[in-house]
Amino acid sequence: MAKPVVDTAVNNIEQDEVNSMQAELVSIKKTCSQCQTEFGCGVTAASETSSTEQSGCWCQSLPAVMPLDELSDCLCQSCLAKAVGAEIIKQLDAAGSPKARLAIAEPYRHQTELVEHVDFTIENGLYVFSEWYHLKRARCCGNNCRHCAYK
Repeated sequence: MAKPVVDTAVNNIEQDEVNSMQAELVSIKKTCSQCQTEFGCGVTAASETSSTEQSGCWCQSLPAVMPLDELSDCLCQSCLAKAVGAEIIKQLDAAGSPKARLAIAEPYRHQTELVEHVDFTIENGLYVFSEWYHLKRARCCGNNCRHCAYK
C-alpha cells in the first residue's frame, strides 16, 4: 500500500520540477538580431498550455526552408517571416519548372494559417497573395491573381 503513495509523491515532485523549468523558460526575452525589437520566445506559448499539450516556438509554424546556421540569432516574427519569404522566392526561382515549384510547396499544404511576408503582403490596404500561397493551394482560384503560379 505504500507504493502508490510513493509513486504519487514522485509524480508530484517531477511535476513541480517541470513547472519550475517552465517558469524559468517563460521569462526568456530575446532581442531580434535584425531590427533590435524585444520579443518573447515561443517557449512562453508552450508553458501556457497544459502539460499534456506542449507546443513549440512560434517559428516552427513557418516553412522550414532555410538552415538555422544562416541566422546569427533569433529573429522577431516579422523579420523571420521576411527572411523565410525571401528564401522561398530564391528556391522557387532556382527550381524553374512549374512541377518542381509545386514539389517545393507540397509538404506545406497543411499549413493553412496565412503568414504576412510569406503567403501575402499588404499593398494599399489590399492583400496580395504570393506565388508560394498559390503553390500551396495547388490550384488556380480563377481570380487572375498577380502571382498566379498557373498562368
